Amino acid sequence: MSQHDLNPATSEFDPEEKEKQLREESNSWDTTQIEDAQPGDIPVLDLSEYFETGSKTALNSIAQSLKTACEEVGFFSIVGHQVGKNQMQQMFETVRQFHALPLEVKQTLLMDRPDWPIGGVGYMPVKNRKLPSRDKPNLNEAFIVKCDNVLTMDDNQWPEESQLPKFRETVERYANTLENLGRRLMPIYATALNMPETFFDAAFTSPLYRLRMTHYPPLKLDSDDDFGIAPHVDTTFCTILAQDQPGLSIFSERRQIWVNAPALEDAFIVNTGELLKQWTNDRFLSVKHFANNNLGDQSRYSIPFFLNANPDYKMTYIESCCGPDNPPKYPPISYNESQATVQGE
Repeated sequence: MSQHDLNPATSEFDPEEKEKQLREESNSWDTTQIEDAQPGDIPVLDLSEYFETGSKTALNSIAQSLKTACEEVGFFSIVGHQVGKNQMQQMFETVRQFHALPLEVKQTLLMDRPDWPIGGVGYMPVKNRKLPSRDKPNLNEAFIVKCDNVLTMDDNQWPEESQLPKFRETVERYANTLENLGRRLMPIYATALNMPETFFDAAFTSPLYRLRMTHYPPLKLDSDDDFGIAPHVDTTFCTILAQDQPGLSIFSERRQIWVNAPALEDAFIVNTGELLKQWTNDRFLSVKHFANNNLGDQSRYSIPFFLNANPDYKMTYIESCCGPDNPPKYPPISYNESQATVQGE
């Protein structure tokens, strides 16, 4: 079937209405019953053969595994990703050092402060109600940097070098490594969708990404505090998560229950976001999830990398995801037009 045999959806997509809907839905999600994940709840994909050989056979094999994971689960773990263990450990140590700074120092870097021209970057204190915006506060503190086709690392807020030596250097190096990992995943996503390996290349020449360095301090619950990060779905193409200990719960579409995701050594957890869900005409799942409260006596840290296409790239429906009985559900739309307002940009 030719792409010209179908017409793109012409109805308006309202991202703010979609976020309102998700916020209302999240208030009704029952998260009281959670089980530990079973084999198959979060598939493990080993990238090593494809990354080491680049062979077509290895690509087709790993693409089939990714296709199944994205269509049936929405989450998967990756190993063999070639991000060095030392770099991951160094990044976690750097995040720990940042959050150990005095609160008054971190507050000089507050997100969305009036005297900083770029929104959505900087420090968010404990009990923030942003990212995601929900009725109850998020029991974490976080520091966020982002880049895209216009913004550079210079546009972000940074602690003084004297306050935290080599912090920016370490963060930039890690962000570059994760951006490169994201690009290396694109031929796998494209092959999984029966498209040419280079299908996503033009969309990711200058991608928008956010790197969130999150600290979940040990806290006691009170009546208003339920989550480390409230239940939500991501707005991304995909999210690549590093965590130093378990703390993520996802909704298993297969079993229709919440499950606790394990923290596999030297692995990342990857999930589909709303951007890719729309691009695939809802073929790939964007699954609800949340971060548990930290009820232990040790701090917990996670470092999600939120990857999006170029902010102004128009995403027209993918031919393999549509047909006469499954017409396009979304109009051609860019990140700026679909998700940016939800993120406060």
